[in-house]
Amino acid sequence: MKNNMKSVLLSATACCIAFGTSSWADDMPPETSMSGLDYELIGRDDLYSYGSLGAYSQSPDLDQLVADGALPAVADRLPAEPIIMTTAAMVDGIGEYGGVFRHVIGGRPEGWNWMAGQHQGWGGINMAVQECLVRQGPRWQVRGEDQTGPLPNLVHSWTWNDDRTTVTLNLMEGVRWSDGDPFDVEDVRFWWEDNVQDPNVASRLTANTFGGEGTTMEVIDDYTFSFTFTSPQSDAVLEGLAYIQGCPGPSHILKASHPNYGGSSYEDYTGALPADITPPVGLGAWIPVEHIPDELVVMRRNPYYFKVDESGQQLPYFDEMHFRLSTWSDRTVQTVAGTGDFSNMENPGNYVETLQQSQQPDSPVRVAFGPRVLGWLINLNYDLSSAADDYDTELRTLFRETDFRLALSHALDRDAIGQSLVRGPFAYPYMGGFVTGSPYYDAASTDFHPYNVEQANALLDGLGVTDTDGNGVRNLASGEDIEIDVQFDSGRNEERRQLDAVTAQFADIGIRLIPRAVDGTNIDTIRAGGAYTALFQRRPIVVPTRETCESLPSGDGCPYFNIGGERLPFESDITAAYTTLVSTLDPAEQVAAANTIQANITENAYVIGTVQIPAALLINDRIKNAHPGTPVFMYEWAEDAVMRERLWTPADEQETELYDGTVAEY
Repeated sequence: MKNNMKSVLLSATACCIAFGTSSWADDMPPETSMSGLDYELIGRDDLYSYGSLGAYSQSPDLDQLVADGALPAVADRLPAEPIIMTTAAMVDGIGEYGGVFRHVIGGRPEGWNWMAGQHQGWGGINMAVQECLVRQGPRWQVRGEDQTGPLPNLVHSWTWNDDRTTVTLNLMEGVRWSDGDPFDVEDVRFWWEDNVQDPNVASRLTANTFGGEGTTMEVIDDYTFSFTFTSPQSDAVLEGLAYIQGCPGPSHILKASHPNYGGSSYEDYTGALPADITPPVGLGAWIPVEHIPDELVVMRRNPYYFKVDESGQQLPYFDEMHFRLSTWSDRTVQTVAGTGDFSNMENPGNYVETLQQSQQPDSPVRVAFGPRVLGWLINLNYDLSSAADDYDTELRTLFRETDFRLALSHALDRDAIGQSLVRGPFAYPYMGGFVTGSPYYDAASTDFHPYNVEQANALLDGLGVTDTDGNGVRNLASGEDIEIDVQFDSGRNEERRQLDAVTAQFADIGIRLIPRAVDGTNIDTIRAGGAYTALFQRRPIVVPTRETCESLPSGDGCPYFNIGGERLPFESDITAAYTTLVSTLDPAEQVAAANTIQANITENAYVIGTVQIPAALLINDRIKNAHPGTPVFMYEWAEDAVMRERLWTPADEQETELYDGTVAEY
C-alpha cells in the first residue's frame, strides 16, 4: 500500500459539518504539494516487538569496561525482554557499531531537568537523552487500520476497563537509568504527582490536560500503574504520554531537590541539573558527557539502553553523537556541505540554494521535501486578568471581538508574505489550526479569509473603531492609537521578514504593528507570564495531542493566549470537540471532532495565520537506515520518526570519535 504523506488515520469517512461562517469567507485555494515522498505502510507490530533472544552482544567500545568490572555484562544490563527492532523495517538492515552522528543546532541547553520544563537545546538533543512512556514518531510508517493510538515504549502494554474510564499500564521490567539505577513505577509516580500535578512546576504536561480535570493515578506494583478518568477515553488520550510530555526523569536524583522531599525551593529544583554539569542521568540512547557552552555537546552511548536488533546487538549503533551549537540556518549549511549529518530544513531562506547544491553530482546529502507542516501565526492575548493597565485591558477587549480578528486576517496578502519568505511555489495560505500536512486537516472545514482591504476596513468601521485624530491609525474608545506590540524570536529571520510585510499590510487598515525581537530562550517565560500583547510564532497544529495546551482550550490555563481569562464564546465548542477526539473509538466521530476544531479556529480567526510551507529532511549519504519516506514532522519531529538508535555508518566511512572507549561516569 502506497502513501504520499497524507495519513489515512482519519480517512474512514468524510464528514461534512455546517457552521455559521463569515459572509466574506471562501474555500481554500487549490494547493500544489511539494512532497515527493513515497513509501510502503506496515503494521505497528512490524516496527519492533518485546522479547528475549538467546544471546546479546555490545559495541566493542564496552568490551574492556566489562572486562575491567566497570560495567556488568551486556545481558545483565538489559531487561529480560528488551525492545527488539525488526530488521524488515530497516531500509539498510542490521548495522555496524562505531562512529559519530553529527548534529548542528541553534538552541542552547537550558538544563537537564526536563520534567520541570527545561529544554536541552532542541534539534534532537532532548530526544537523545529522554525516553518516554509511549512513542509517536514512527507512526508515520504505520498503515491506517493500525492507527489505534501511540506506539508502546517504556510502557509495553495497557488495558482498559469495560467503560474505558480506567487504563492499566505495564512498564518494561529491568530497564535501568544510565547510572544503573532501576527504572520503575516510582519514577512515574514522582513525575505525575510531584511535577505534572504540582502547580509550582512548569511541567510539559500540565495538570487537568491529560484526560481532563479529575484524572488520578494509582500505583499497583513496581511495574504497574493506572489512570482513572472522569469520563470514557480511548487510546488517543495516551498520546499525551509521548515526547515531550510523558518523559519521566530520574526520581532517585531529583527527589532531594524537590520541596516535597526537603528541597529548599522550586527554583532550586528546576535548576537541580544545570546544563554545565555533565553527565546527567537519562534513559536515552546517548548521554551528554561534555558541554562546551556555545560550542559543542558531546554524547556517548548509554550502556544500559534497553533496545536491541534482531541479532542481539545492543543499540544504538553509533558510539558518539555531537551537537554543534551554532544557528538553525547553519544546521542546513553544514549538512549540505557534508560537515553535518542531519537537518530538518525549516529555514525557507535556505531552500532554493540547498536544492541547487543537492543536485550537484558530488553532493554528500540527499534532500526530500515533505508536506506543509510549518505554519506561522499571530497569537493575540485575550486574557484580561493579566492586563498591565487600562490601555492593555481595552486593547485585549478589542482582541476578543471576532470581527476585529477577521479584519486582521482579511488585511493579509498571504501571497506577498509567502514570496517575501521564499521565492517559488513553497508557501500556501495558513488560517491557523491544522496545517495541510496534518493527518487531521480537512480543507472543507477550513474557513479561508481572502485578502481584501475593503472588507477589513468595513469590519473595523462596523466595530466603531475609527481614526479619530487623523494620524492614520485607528483609535480605541479611549482615544489611544491601536498599537499591537508583537514579540518574535530574534534568531529567526523568517519571522522578521514576515512581520515586515504584515506591519505594512496592517498599516493599510489603520492598525499599527510594532515588532519586537526577543531572545528565543525567553519565549516560554513570556508566554507563561502573560505579560505580552501578541506573539508571532511558528506554532501550527499537526497532531492535536502534542503540547495541546499550547494551542487549544483543553483545560484550565490553556491555551497560553487565554491562560486565565474568560472563555471566548466558541472555545467551549473546541474543548468539547477535543474531548470527543481523545475519547471516542469511532473513526467517523474522530473526523467530525477534528473538523469541528478546525472550523471553529478558522471561522473565528482564533489565531491570525500567515503562511505554511513544507520542510525538507536532509541526511548525509553515509547514514544508513534513514528511511527515505521519513517526514520532517508528522506525529513527531524526524529525529524521533527516523529512529536514530538504529542508524549506522559503514566502518570505512565513520568519523573519528572524541571519547573512544568511554561512557558516562557517575
